[in-house]
Amino acid sequence: MAVAVKVRSKDIDIFAPFNAEALMAFVKQGNSDILTPWRKGSLARALAAPAPNNKDGDFKYVNFRLLDFSGMNPEHLQVFGNDNGVPATLQMVTSENSVKLPKRLALTTGNTHDNTNIFFGSFEDAAMMLPEELAANLEFFNSHFPTRKFAHLAHAFMSQGVYLHVCRNCNLETPRQIYTLSSGKRTMTSLAGMVVLEDNARAELVWDAIATVDAKGFQNGTLDIVLRPGSKLSLLLSQDYSEQLNSVMTLRAYLEKDSELELVTLNSGGKLNQMEIDIQFAGEGSRATVSGVYVGRDAENFNLLTHQDHRIGHCKSDLLYVGTLAGTSKSNYLGKITIAQKAQRSDAYQKNRNLVLNKGVSVNSSPKLEIGANDVRCTHGSTTARVSDLEMFYLRSRGIDKATVKMLLADGFLRQAAERVQSSTLKQASKQRLSALLSNWGKHDL
Repeated sequence: MAVAVKVRSKDIDIFAPFNAEALMAFVKQGNSDILTPWRKGSLARALAAPAPNNKDGDFKYVNFRLLDFSGMNPEHLQVFGNDNGVPATLQMVTSENSVKLPKRLALTTGNTHDNTNIFFGSFEDAAMMLPEELAANLEFFNSHFPTRKFAHLAHAFMSQGVYLHVCRNCNLETPRQIYTLSSGKRTMTSLAGMVVLEDNARAELVWDAIATVDAKGFQNGTLDIVLRPGSKLSLLLSQDYSEQLNSVMTLRAYLEKDSELELVTLNSGGKLNQMEIDIQFAGEGSRATVSGVYVGRDAENFNLLTHQDHRIGHCKSDLLYVGTLAGTSKSNYLGKITIAQKAQRSDAYQKNRNLVLNKGVSVNSSPKLEIGANDVRCTHGSTTARVSDLEMFYLRSRGIDKATVKMLLADGFLRQAAERVQSSTLKQASKQRLSALLSNWGKHDL
């Protein structure tokens, strides 16, 4: 009797479709080639960068089998509202015309005029109006942050990019908003954002990345932030994706003396939903507060990587990531605090908390410290709790259905992150988006 033996083939390079030929074909589809030299340089860096794999500690829990780029078409997006700061919302969409912003995402501040010390527009417009500044800032992140293959690919095959620049001593009175709508079956959209605040500048920014229910492609994005001495940025990054969309977002922030970053993230949906946050404290007195929320309802795979990199002393970082998990969703949190040898008097906090709403979910949480100084205060930890049968019985006995029970428990647990938000704009916007997300829980079964 003959026995068929299946021989395991060698690992396939999932990044093979991203080559020079594919890039040039993508560039020809666009309306402008002003960024072509930069795209080519980004592709060269991407090809030279090591491919992430499970042997790398940062990606040891990632299921790379979910990623398949073969036959996937890079897509250009249109940008609307590009008027150097007026109106306050920019759209990056596939449509030939602007789309109506969903009511749940509208900011109550409205669109008003600010002074001319602000640029808020596309990368292409920035390349024409601020060429030297844009080029210098793009190169800055290549030289100051670790090489990330996904980030370089996002820049090479960029579908659209938005650049926000606020001049010295300027207070951005009206919050800026970016709205991205992704769709398509086998398409790849690559988004880029950059924020530069000069000395003592102030700004608030909300970025909503949404996908239609039938989106099944891949979304790759970067958001790079430079805060000059004394500046402050309040930022909300909200992602609400379809069940079959894979996504990777790389956020890098560079904080100089006495600057401040308040970051709020909200992640939901996605087959693979990966977010990498790398914050470098490069000036004394700089500080960052990060409040992250993720909501798993079906079969999401969250991969969350954070790095609080204290390179100089007298800086403070405070990070809390909380998530609720239901269905067969999975969360992998890998957090790291690094304190350099010269970073005395650093103050760093890192915590990951998870609430399991039913059997069948998976939670991996691995916060860690690398401390080189001896006069610091560092705290890190992780907790995972499961809703007990008694709690569920108590609520159900009051006549509350399962979907509402889940919504109430998730809302109460995630509230701890919302209570940390200081910016009134971000506080209201994050609550509004989370409430809209949880209100749809009735579509999913426990």
